[in-house]
Amino acid sequence: MCGRYTVLTEDEIIEIREILKDLSMRIVYDDFDNYDRQPGEVFPTNFAPIITKKDDGVAFESAKWGFKKWNSTGVIINARCETMNKKRTFSHLLKTGYCVVPAGEFFEWERLPEVKKKYYARDKSGNLLFMAGLYRDIGDKREYVIITKQATGEMAKIHDRVPVLLRTDQLEGWLIGEISPDDIADMEYHLSVTPCEDDDEQVQISIY
Repeated sequence: MCGRYTVLTEDEIIEIREILKDLSMRIVYDDFDNYDRQPGEVFPTNFAPIITKKDDGVAFESAKWGFKKWNSTGVIINARCETMNKKRTFSHLLKTGYCVVPAGEFFEWERLPEVKKKYYARDKSGNLLFMAGLYRDIGDKREYVIITKQATGEMAKIHDRVPVLLRTDQLEGWLIGEISPDDIADMEYHLSVTPCEDDDEQVQISIY
């Protein structure tokens, strides 16, 4: 799963714009000209940057992490790639609700007998991470979830789930729906996983 990741720095915002430009993906809406969030972590229900398809280009905009559950106060923050096309919460979004969630790194917790040990995962070459996501609009609010798959490699030693990570040459294919749930289940991405020392906080979430 993915339950927390890092806030983008100003330099990373600039880097994302350059990556999209190099891919000939024109930004037709940009909500981050004055992005001034302090470094830290993105928690469920926080607003953070996502990339969506818009008209003849892409939008770089702010959305809330997590789908509010209709019958409780919790939020759904992840969607399993193996079942998202079968669940009503997500299946209708596979036509128009694709998004990409950029991050510097994400965090995961290993469940030990008495404690949970926190790790951070990064691209092995130090590149930005681009997580596959789905978004929906509720009233005038936009919400998103991060898609997960079965963990492999180093991450499988820590947790059984991992975010679906896209290479830069896969971003447009995901946004226009050319990459299927079956495709992303088989994707491999090489991560560096390292323990970190900070404490964990409890967050009320539901994992699908």
